[in-house]
Amino acid sequence: MKKFRKLLLFLVVGCLLVTGCAKDNGKATDSADNTKSEALQGVSEESPLKVDKEGKRVVIYGTFNGKYLTESTRHLVIYNEGKLSDMPILQTLVSPTDFHKALEDIGAEPGDNMTPDNASTTLSEGTPLNVTIYWEGNEDGTDLNDFLKDSNGKKIDMRFSGNLKNSQDFNTGCVSCLDSCFVGITSNATYPLGAIEESKEVEFSVNSDNHPEDKQAVAIVYSID
Repeated sequence: MKKFRKLLLFLVVGCLLVTGCAKDNGKATDSADNTKSEALQGVSEESPLKVDKEGKRVVIYGTFNGKYLTESTRHLVIYNEGKLSDMPILQTLVSPTDFHKALEDIGAEPGDNMTPDNASTTLSEGTPLNVTIYWEGNEDGTDLNDFLKDSNGKKIDMRFSGNLKNSQDFNTGCVSCLDSCFVGITSNATYPLGAIEESKEVEFSVNSDNHPEDKQAVAIVYSID
């Protein structure tokens, strides 16, 4: 009888310990999930686009391409199903068409002033956009001008360049370009097309002191004042 009581007591204590551990593990998972959600501003692989009309913000989900820690490119953000999907610093699951509509939904106006003929001498127009990048461990976000370095020390002037028809016709997937562009939905009005790859007037590099890990998920927030 005593042996039976000892065995029963052992089983009860064991169950309590297992249950307590399970609860503790559940709390840890919930905390990690909340941190990740906070860092990614409410977007995820399953839900890559968030439109905040009241806050005048568009948030898109993406991943960081670590090779651009040592290489330069004119491609900041490209859709993962576009023709140039392997060329950006940040790859996104949001299509240029959906992104264009989202910007219009928060009140941004496209410039639509560039064509293949005037691209080398024209700067992108359209509503100016603030761009901030978040990732887990960087919940406060990093402004694009701190995330990237311009070799000339100039500020990136991201605009809602528009170009919806060109984007659909060329199917490059370009969401954000680092010089003015007649295809990218948004682009940098500081430089004309070709300033990076042709005239080599400027190079952009990722800030080596402040960046996500290779392939790490990021949230890219576009907002208007």
